[in-house]
Amino acid sequence: MQAFLFLLGLALGAVSPSEELAVEPQQNSCPVFWTFFNGRCYKYISTHFTWADAEFHCVSLGGNLVSIRNQEEDNFVGSMIRNFDPARGYTWIGLSDIHKEGRWMSSDGCAARFFFWSSGQPDNYRGREDCVCTNFGSAKKWNDFPCSHTYPSVCASRITCP
Repeated sequence: MQAFLFLLGLALGAVSPSEELAVEPQQNSCPVFWTFFNGRCYKYISTHFTWADAEFHCVSLGGNLVSIRNQEEDNFVGSMIRNFDPARGYTWIGLSDIHKEGRWMSSDGCAARFFFWSSGQPDNYRGREDCVCTNFGSAKKWNDFPCSHTYPSVCASRITCP
């Protein structure tokens, strides 16, 4: 309802676009084929993209590669991936240190504060691993990989940074 009133205000000229308020998605407001969890909408993308192309694809859908903020969200993303890929293959998430080695940044612009690295990771193997996949090893945790590799990905709706 709040979103409808905002759009109505725009149509009537009562609210300028610069005054737009961030509105969290409601359970029934996710786009078709997106899944609602804990205030956000998520979409598994089975197409194999490089990390940058996966991020561009998510942006074209109105989101970003998922930036996982806690263990509960990592568990949800893992379950979602398993629904589409029972083997839980490598899957891009929205984390990279491509701009500065060892400084992990979320692609949505929020600070990266939660990490779920596999043992011995990240290791920047051969100095060329700057983008992050989930589902590495038997524990299905995170690993850094070359951004040029192609994998499926998970997009998430944008949120206000915590």
